[in-house]
Amino acid sequence: MPQDDRSFDVETDLLVVGAGAAGMTAALVAALEGLDVILCEKSDMVGGTTATSAGTVWIPGNREGQRAGTPDTVEAARIYLAAMLGAQATDERLDMFLEAGPIVLDYLAQRTSVQFAAPPVHPDYKNLPGAAIGGRALGAVPFDGRKLGDDFDRIRPPRREFMVLGGMMVGKTDIPPLLAPFRSWTHFKHVIGLLTRHALDRLSYKRGTPDHGQCTCRQTV
Repeated sequence: MPQDDRSFDVETDLLVVGAGAAGMTAALVAALEGLDVILCEKSDMVGGTTATSAGTVWIPGNREGQRAGTPDTVEAARIYLAAMLGAQATDERLDMFLEAGPIVLDYLAQRTSVQFAAPPVHPDYKNLPGAAIGGRALGAVPFDGRKLGDDFDRIRPPRREFMVLGGMMVGKTDIPPLLAPFRSWTHFKHVIGLLTRHALDRLSYKRGTPDHGQCTCRQTV
């Protein structure tokens, strides 16, 4: 038998290909669990399509929905998916997704700076049995990009349509005050805070640093 003369330049416990939300989450969790991880990305920025899609995740039966007053159950979500997918709803991968989704969110909330919140109203796309008005669709809590230092420039920026005033990101909670800044003192203060923060950010950065829906995975130390 010929001798195996293969050699490797680098050995690792886990090789992750693609630095989008899924890839960065896998790499982050593996690193927290003590694995040696290599994360590969073909471009010079991280974020993938998450950076241009507002970063919403669909996780039935999560704790964030309960906190928002829109409790949900995996059983109800299973009814909804069965109505939408038909025979495909029996795929065992779907069972794994429904079981693991809330566990992943709890893990990230407890051990990282990656946090999600459930809007009170964010209905499922189709009005089918088991559909929910809110609680399943979660958005990332804004992350202060300044904490990343020079690495902030490596985060893929959102689409220009998602930003205003040359790079200010706007979250769902920012929209009502921006549309009616003089409706109340609370709205006015909120808008002034947004504009002031953005003006200060633009002195040092190419865009605003509060990231909404970005996969800025950063370990809490």
